Amino acid sequence: MLELDLSPAIKELKKIEAKRVLIQIPEGLKVQTEDIIQKLEKENFEVISEMSPCFGACDIKVSEAKSLNCDAILHIGHNEFIKINEIPVIYLPLNYTLENFKDILKKLVDYLKKKEIIEIGLVTTAQFLNYVPQIKEELEKNKIKVLTKSGVRVVSAQTLGCNYSAVPNTKNIVYFGDGLFHPLGIHFSTQNEVIICNPFNEKIKELNEEKNKFLRQRILLIEKAKESNSFAIIVSSKIGQQRMQVAEKIRTDLIMSGKAAKIYSMDHISEDKLLGINAGAYISTACPRLSIDDFFNWKKPLINASEVKYLLGKEKYENYKLDLFY
Repeated sequence: MLELDLSPAIKELKKIEAKRVLIQIPEGLKVQTEDIIQKLEKENFEVISEMSPCFGACDIKVSEAKSLNCDAILHIGHNEFIKINEIPVIYLPLNYTLENFKDILKKLVDYLKKKEIIEIGLVTTAQFLNYVPQIKEELEKNKIKVLTKSGVRVVSAQTLGCNYSAVPNTKNIVYFGDGLFHPLGIHFSTQNEVIICNPFNEKIKELNEEKNKFLRQRILLIEKAKESNSFAIIVSSKIGQQRMQVAEKIRTDLIMSGKAAKIYSMDHISEDKLLGINAGAYISTACPRLSIDDFFNWKKPLINASEVKYLLGKEKYENYKLDLFY
Protein backbone atom coordinates (compact mmCIF):
# COMPACT_ATOMS: atom_id res chain seq x y z
CA MET A 1 0.00 0.00 0.00
CA LEU A 2 1.25 3.49 -0.87
CA GLU A 3 1.48 5.86 2.06
CA LEU A 4 0.03 9.31 1.37
CA ASP A 5 0.94 11.82 4.06
CA LEU A 6 0.48 15.41 2.89
CA SER A 7 1.85 17.01 6.07
CA PRO A 8 5.49 17.45 4.84
CA ALA A 9 4.22 19.11 1.64
CA ILE A 10 1.80 21.33 3.55
CA LYS A 11 4.65 22.46 5.79
CA GLU A 12 6.80 23.37 2.78
CA LEU A 13 3.95 25.16 1.00
CA LYS A 14 3.29 27.26 4.07
CA LYS A 15 6.99 28.04 4.40
CA ILE A 16 7.03 29.62 0.93
CA GLU A 17 3.65 31.31 1.63
CA ALA A 18 1.93 29.70 -1.33
CA LYS A 19 -1.71 30.61 -1.86
CA ARG A 20 -2.77 28.98 -5.13
CA VAL A 21 -1.25 25.54 -5.77
CA LEU A 22 -1.23 23.38 -8.90
CA ILE A 23 -1.13 19.71 -7.90
CA GLN A 24 0.17 16.88 -10.07
CA ILE A 25 -0.98 13.40 -9.09
CA PRO A 26 0.29 10.09 -10.56
CA GLU A 27 -2.26 8.02 -12.43
CA GLY A 28 -2.53 5.38 -9.72
CA LEU A 29 -3.61 7.99 -7.18
CA LYS A 30 -6.07 9.93 -9.34
CA VAL A 31 -8.94 8.22 -7.48
CA GLN A 32 -7.83 10.15 -4.39
CA THR A 33 -7.86 13.54 -6.12
CA GLU A 34 -10.93 14.86 -4.28
CA ASP A 35 -9.57 13.78 -0.92
CA ILE A 36 -6.20 15.43 -1.62
CA ILE A 37 -7.90 18.68 -2.67
CA GLN A 38 -10.07 18.73 0.45
CA LYS A 39 -7.09 18.23 2.76
CA LEU A 40 -5.20 21.08 1.11
CA GLU A 41 -8.24 23.36 1.12
CA LYS A 42 -8.61 22.79 4.88
CA GLU A 43 -5.14 24.33 5.17
CA ASN A 44 -6.44 27.40 3.27
CA PHE A 45 -4.74 26.66 -0.05
CA GLU A 46 -6.56 27.37 -3.29
CA VAL A 47 -6.08 24.20 -5.32
CA ILE A 48 -6.07 23.52 -9.05
CA SER A 49 -5.55 19.90 -10.04
CA GLU A 50 -3.71 19.13 -13.28
CA MET A 51 -5.57 16.12 -14.69
CA SER A 52 -3.34 15.32 -17.68
CA PRO A 53 -1.35 12.09 -17.31
CA CYS A 54 1.74 12.60 -15.13
CA PHE A 55 4.64 10.40 -16.19
CA GLY A 56 7.25 11.27 -13.60
CA ALA A 57 9.45 13.99 -12.20
CA CYS A 58 10.49 14.89 -15.76
CA ASP A 59 6.90 16.03 -16.36
CA ILE A 60 6.55 19.27 -14.38
CA LYS A 61 3.73 21.52 -15.61
CA VAL A 62 5.52 24.85 -15.25
CA SER A 63 3.78 26.67 -18.11
CA GLU A 64 0.36 25.54 -16.91
CA ALA A 65 1.07 26.68 -13.34
CA LYS A 66 2.26 30.08 -14.49
CA SER A 67 -0.68 30.60 -16.85
CA LEU A 68 -3.08 29.75 -14.02
CA ASN A 69 -1.33 32.23 -11.69
CA CYS A 70 -0.28 29.53 -9.23
CA ASP A 71 2.33 30.28 -6.56
CA ALA A 72 3.70 26.73 -6.46
CA ILE A 73 3.43 23.21 -7.85
CA LEU A 74 2.88 20.20 -5.59
CA HIS A 75 4.27 17.18 -7.44
CA ILE A 76 3.18 13.95 -5.78
CA GLY A 77 4.88 10.58 -6.14
CA HIS A 78 8.42 11.40 -7.20
CA ASN A 79 11.73 12.85 -6.04
CA GLU A 80 13.25 15.92 -7.64
CA PHE A 81 14.82 15.13 -11.02
CA ILE A 82 15.29 18.50 -12.72
CA LYS A 83 15.93 21.99 -11.41
CA ILE A 84 13.01 24.38 -11.89
CA ASN A 85 13.71 28.09 -11.45
CA GLU A 86 10.52 29.66 -12.76
CA ILE A 87 8.20 28.54 -9.94
CA PRO A 88 8.63 26.70 -6.61
CA VAL A 89 8.06 22.94 -6.89
CA ILE A 90 7.35 20.89 -3.77
CA TYR A 91 8.03 17.18 -4.25
CA LEU A 92 6.16 14.60 -2.19
CA PRO A 93 7.61 11.12 -2.85
CA LEU A 94 5.47 8.20 -1.75
CA ASN A 95 6.58 5.03 0.01
CA TYR A 96 5.10 1.54 -0.11
CA THR A 97 4.27 -0.20 3.15
CA LEU A 98 5.01 -3.91 2.77
CA GLU A 99 3.37 -6.19 5.30
CA ASN A 100 5.38 -9.11 3.91
CA PHE A 101 8.74 -7.34 4.02
CA LYS A 102 10.36 -9.76 6.50
CA ASP A 103 9.27 -12.72 4.39
CA ILE A 104 10.68 -11.40 1.13
CA LEU A 105 13.88 -10.30 2.86
CA LYS A 106 14.44 -13.81 4.25
CA LYS A 107 13.87 -15.28 0.79
CA LEU A 108 16.43 -12.88 -0.66
CA VAL A 109 19.03 -13.85 1.95
CA ASP A 110 18.39 -17.57 1.34
CA TYR A 111 18.57 -17.11 -2.43
CA LEU A 112 21.89 -15.26 -2.36
CA LYS A 113 23.39 -17.77 0.06
CA LYS A 114 22.29 -20.68 -2.11
CA LYS A 115 23.90 -19.01 -5.14
CA GLU A 116 27.01 -18.30 -3.04
CA ILE A 117 26.83 -14.62 -3.91
CA ILE A 118 28.78 -12.58 -1.37
CA GLU A 119 28.52 -9.11 -2.91
CA ILE A 120 25.65 -7.31 -4.62
CA GLY A 121 24.75 -3.85 -5.83
CA LEU A 122 21.32 -2.74 -4.62
CA VAL A 123 18.90 -0.54 -6.58
CA THR A 124 15.19 0.19 -6.42
CA THR A 125 12.59 2.75 -7.40
CA ALA A 126 11.56 5.80 -5.36
CA GLN A 127 8.64 3.98 -3.73
CA PHE A 128 10.91 1.41 -2.03
CA LEU A 129 13.88 3.59 -1.07
CA ASN A 130 12.71 3.56 2.55
CA TYR A 131 13.57 -0.18 2.69
CA VAL A 132 17.16 0.14 1.42
CA PRO A 133 18.77 0.58 4.89
CA GLN A 134 16.94 -2.47 6.26
CA ILE A 135 17.85 -4.64 3.26
CA LYS A 136 21.48 -3.59 3.53
CA GLU A 137 21.61 -4.24 7.28
CA GLU A 138 20.09 -7.72 7.00
CA LEU A 139 22.25 -8.84 4.08
CA GLU A 140 25.45 -7.61 5.69
CA LYS A 141 24.44 -9.35 8.91
CA ASN A 142 24.52 -12.50 6.78
CA LYS A 143 27.97 -11.64 5.41
CA ILE A 144 26.71 -10.41 2.02
CA LYS A 145 28.33 -7.11 1.10
CA VAL A 146 25.87 -4.51 -0.22
CA LEU A 147 27.02 -1.68 -2.48
CA THR A 148 24.91 1.41 -3.13
CA LYS A 149 25.79 4.44 -5.17
CA SER A 150 24.55 7.99 -5.65
CA GLY A 151 23.81 8.85 -9.26
CA VAL A 152 23.33 11.85 -11.49
CA ARG A 153 20.05 13.57 -10.57
CA VAL A 154 18.95 10.56 -8.50
CA VAL A 155 19.50 9.69 -4.84
CA SER A 156 21.56 6.75 -3.64
CA ALA A 157 20.22 3.35 -4.84
CA GLN A 158 17.48 4.95 -6.96
CA THR A 159 16.85 3.91 -10.54
CA LEU A 160 14.62 5.56 -13.12
CA GLY A 161 13.53 4.30 -16.52
CA CYS A 162 15.91 6.75 -18.16
CA ASN A 163 18.65 6.88 -15.54
CA TYR A 164 20.81 4.01 -14.29
CA SER A 165 23.70 6.12 -13.04
CA ALA A 166 23.18 4.90 -9.44
CA VAL A 167 23.85 1.26 -10.38
CA PRO A 168 27.04 0.10 -8.57
CA ASN A 169 29.86 -1.42 -10.59
CA THR A 170 29.71 -5.01 -9.42
CA LYS A 171 28.87 -8.33 -11.07
CA ASN A 172 25.45 -8.95 -9.50
CA ILE A 173 22.77 -6.29 -9.11
CA VAL A 174 19.65 -6.87 -7.00
CA TYR A 175 16.66 -4.88 -8.20
CA PHE A 176 14.07 -4.59 -5.43
CA GLY A 177 10.78 -3.88 -7.17
CA ASP A 178 8.28 -5.16 -9.70
CA GLY A 179 8.14 -5.26 -13.48
CA LEU A 180 10.78 -5.92 -16.12
CA PHE A 181 11.39 -2.45 -17.54
CA HIS A 182 13.89 -1.30 -14.91
CA PRO A 183 15.81 -4.61 -14.66
CA LEU A 184 16.17 -4.72 -18.45
CA GLY A 185 17.37 -1.14 -18.46
CA ILE A 186 19.90 -1.90 -15.73
CA HIS A 187 21.32 -4.86 -17.66
CA PHE A 188 21.49 -3.18 -21.06
CA SER A 189 22.97 0.05 -19.73
CA THR A 190 25.61 -1.55 -17.49
CA GLN A 191 25.96 -5.16 -18.76
CA ASN A 192 25.77 -6.38 -15.14
CA GLU A 193 23.74 -9.44 -14.18
CA VAL A 194 20.39 -8.58 -12.59
CA ILE A 195 18.46 -10.45 -9.90
CA ILE A 196 14.85 -9.34 -9.51
CA CYS A 197 13.44 -9.37 -5.99
CA ASN A 198 9.73 -8.68 -6.39
CA PRO A 199 8.11 -7.67 -3.06
CA PHE A 200 4.58 -8.11 -4.39
CA ASN A 201 4.67 -11.73 -5.51
CA GLU A 202 7.72 -12.61 -3.34
CA LYS A 203 9.53 -14.13 -6.32
CA ILE A 204 13.27 -13.88 -6.82
CA LYS A 205 14.71 -14.66 -10.22
CA GLU A 206 17.61 -13.89 -12.53
CA LEU A 207 17.04 -11.89 -15.69
CA ASN A 208 17.87 -14.53 -18.31
CA GLU A 209 15.14 -15.39 -20.81
CA GLU A 210 13.71 -11.90 -20.54
CA LYS A 211 16.89 -10.12 -21.61
CA ASN A 212 17.32 -12.43 -24.61
CA LYS A 213 13.70 -11.89 -25.66
CA PHE A 214 14.08 -8.14 -25.22
CA LEU A 215 17.19 -8.02 -27.41
CA ARG A 216 15.50 -10.04 -30.15
CA GLN A 217 12.53 -7.66 -30.09
CA ARG A 218 14.74 -4.59 -30.34
CA ILE A 219 16.77 -6.05 -33.22
CA LEU A 220 13.63 -6.97 -35.17
CA LEU A 221 12.22 -3.49 -34.59
CA ILE A 222 15.41 -1.73 -35.71
CA GLU A 223 15.71 -3.98 -38.77
CA LYS A 224 12.12 -3.16 -39.71
CA ALA A 225 12.86 0.55 -39.29
CA LYS A 226 15.89 0.15 -41.60
CA GLU A 227 13.50 -0.56 -44.48
CA SER A 228 12.12 2.97 -44.27
CA ASN A 229 13.49 5.90 -46.27
CA SER A 230 11.64 8.55 -44.24
CA PHE A 231 11.64 9.15 -40.50
CA ALA A 232 9.67 11.25 -38.04
CA ILE A 233 11.89 12.30 -35.13
CA ILE A 234 9.75 12.94 -32.06
CA VAL A 235 10.71 15.57 -29.51
CA SER A 236 8.83 15.79 -26.22
CA SER A 237 7.73 19.22 -25.00
CA LYS A 238 7.85 17.94 -21.39
CA ILE A 239 10.38 20.06 -19.54
CA GLY A 240 12.49 17.12 -18.36
CA GLN A 241 12.39 15.14 -21.62
CA GLN A 242 13.01 17.82 -24.25
CA ARG A 243 16.15 16.85 -26.20
CA MET A 244 16.19 19.06 -29.27
CA GLN A 245 19.96 18.84 -29.77
CA VAL A 246 19.76 15.05 -29.89
CA ALA A 247 16.93 15.27 -32.43
CA GLU A 248 18.90 17.68 -34.62
CA LYS A 249 21.94 15.40 -34.64
CA ILE A 250 19.79 12.38 -35.54
CA ARG A 251 18.18 14.34 -38.38
CA THR A 252 21.62 15.33 -39.72
CA ASP A 253 22.91 11.74 -39.50
CA LEU A 254 19.85 10.36 -41.27
CA ILE A 255 19.99 12.93 -44.06
CA MET A 256 23.70 12.27 -44.59
CA SER A 257 22.88 8.57 -44.94
CA GLY A 258 20.35 9.34 -47.69
CA LYS A 259 17.19 9.21 -45.57
CA ALA A 260 14.49 11.85 -45.25
CA ALA A 261 13.91 13.08 -41.71
CA LYS A 262 11.78 15.75 -40.05
CA ILE A 263 11.30 16.73 -36.41
CA TYR A 264 7.89 16.82 -34.69
CA SER A 265 7.07 17.95 -31.16
CA MET A 266 4.26 16.99 -28.82
CA ASP A 267 3.50 16.63 -25.13
CA HIS A 268 1.56 13.38 -24.85
CA ILE A 269 3.10 11.21 -27.57
CA SER A 270 0.80 8.89 -29.53
CA GLU A 271 0.74 7.53 -33.08
CA ASP A 272 -2.71 8.90 -33.88
CA LYS A 273 -1.25 12.44 -33.73
CA LEU A 274 1.16 11.46 -36.52
CA LEU A 275 -1.33 9.95 -38.95
CA GLY A 276 -0.90 12.76 -41.47
CA ILE A 277 2.88 12.51 -41.44
CA ASN A 278 4.69 10.92 -44.38
CA ALA A 279 7.13 8.74 -42.47
CA GLY A 280 7.83 5.03 -42.55
CA ALA A 281 9.23 4.86 -39.02
CA TYR A 282 9.50 6.91 -35.85
CA ILE A 283 12.44 7.79 -33.62
CA SER A 284 11.65 8.96 -30.10
CA THR A 285 14.02 11.28 -28.25
CA ALA A 286 11.62 11.33 -25.27
CA CYS A 287 11.34 8.87 -22.37
CA PRO A 288 12.80 5.51 -23.53
CA ARG A 289 9.93 3.71 -21.86
CA LEU A 290 7.58 4.85 -24.63
CA SER A 291 9.28 2.73 -27.27
CA ILE A 292 10.18 -0.16 -24.97
CA ASP A 293 6.81 -0.66 -23.25
CA ASP A 294 4.46 0.51 -25.98
CA PHE A 295 6.07 -0.24 -29.35
CA PHE A 296 3.66 -3.13 -30.09
CA ASN A 297 0.75 -0.69 -30.08
CA TRP A 298 2.28 1.32 -32.93
CA LYS A 299 1.60 0.32 -36.54
CA LYS A 300 4.97 1.64 -37.72
CA PRO A 301 8.34 0.93 -36.09
CA LEU A 302 9.14 3.13 -33.08
CA ILE A 303 12.74 3.10 -31.87
CA ASN A 304 14.70 5.14 -29.32
CA ALA A 305 17.33 7.77 -30.00
CA SER A 306 20.06 5.52 -28.60
CA GLU A 307 19.19 2.86 -31.22
CA VAL A 308 19.88 5.05 -34.26
CA LYS A 309 23.56 4.01 -34.27
CA TYR A 310 22.42 0.40 -34.91
CA LEU A 311 19.95 1.58 -37.54
CA LEU A 312 22.79 3.32 -39.41
CA GLY A 313 25.24 0.45 -38.93
CA LYS A 314 27.61 2.44 -36.71
CA GLU A 315 27.40 -0.16 -33.93
CA LYS A 316 26.90 -3.93 -33.91
CA TYR A 317 24.05 -5.58 -32.06
CA GLU A 318 26.41 -7.58 -29.86
CA ASN A 319 27.36 -4.23 -28.32
CA TYR A 320 23.72 -3.24 -27.73
CA LYS A 321 23.33 -0.77 -24.88
CA LEU A 322 20.67 1.65 -23.69
CA ASP A 323 21.50 5.22 -22.79
CA LEU A 324 22.94 5.37 -19.27
CA PHE A 325 20.98 8.52 -18.47
CA TYR A 326 19.89 11.76 -20.09
